[in-house]
Amino acid sequence: MYTKKEIIEKAKAQLALDYNCQISDFEKEGNTIAENRLLEGRRIYESDGCFLKIVCIGGRAIISADEKLKPWLEEKLVGRDASWLFDFFVLRAIDQKLGEFGHEIDRTQNFYLPNPECNEVKPLTEIKWFDQEGILQFEGDERFDEAFLFEADSPDVIGVAALDGEHIMGMAGASRDCEGLYQIGINVLPEYEGRGIGTNLVAIIKQALLSRDIVPFYGTQMSHLISRNTAINAGFFPAWSELCSRKMD
Repeated sequence: MYTKKEIIEKAKAQLALDYNCQISDFEKEGNTIAENRLLEGRRIYESDGCFLKIVCIGGRAIISADEKLKPWLEEKLVGRDASWLFDFFVLRAIDQKLGEFGHEIDRTQNFYLPNPECNEVKPLTEIKWFDQEGILQFEGDERFDEAFLFEADSPDVIGVAALDGEHIMGMAGASRDCEGLYQIGINVLPEYEGRGIGTNLVAIIKQALLSRDIVPFYGTQMSHLISRNTAINAGFFPAWSELCSRKMD
């Protein structure tokens, strides 16, 4: 089982691949601008290769951007406190600058890592596990569009359902987004919300992954308070925030 420090270091090692920076950049004073290069082993999402992406962790920011943005970033963002980098007036300035090049902010997200010192959680209901092959039966099932994404670059590898007799009340899934870091998603059917099922399933799948020496992480939109509370109540702690851009339509 990993310690909390080891979990954070493992996440930083992955973020260094994602943002083409050195692990030491997460420890030094100030923010870092990195060349926008696509490294082997990075997490690959729809935003892969975007014009600008930023990660804020531990009071520091790593900014991976197109060379055209570098002078503006050095002037406006390098010296700014990363803890406040995603304030609205800063985001507005970033978005306006991106617009000059035909791009815009796509989204900002918070990410969470597991606290390995949490007490073991038992299932609240009967549960059923699904392996990678078993998950395929849910492709196209909109009830579980957060638990399973069916993306080639981040395959869904494990799922666990809460059962009410033969009926599925909720489903948590984990995708292999990169080597050793799996992302958890959760869906609870509307008629079963408010019973703690989502939190319970997320905690259970988190425990299963940690027992296999796999570090799970959990991402959510900044305004999605229900999802954020699910992560925290399931034994996760806030670890980093990210911003990515997209090309304007």
